[in-house]
Amino acid sequence: MDSDGVYKRVNVNKVIKNIQKNNTDITESKAQEIAYIMIKELNKKVAAMVNDFENGEGDFMACYFDAVDKNII
Repeated sequence: MDSDGVYKRVNVNKVIKNIQKNNTDITESKAQEIAYIMIKELNKKVAAMVNDFENGEGDFMACYFDAVDKNII
């Protein structure tokens, strides 16, 4: 997965809003800094999930059985 794989999907403004909602003492600038760090961490987790999936691990079998149930396979 490319390094900005999750960035394209995450609405940074919503993340910033939720950070400030959970801690009203944080400035918007600090919330933005935290949001980008959080998104980088999320990207690492998603990349690991994709890697596991491609190797037949993680949610691979659950997705396989969902596909079978939908008569795709």
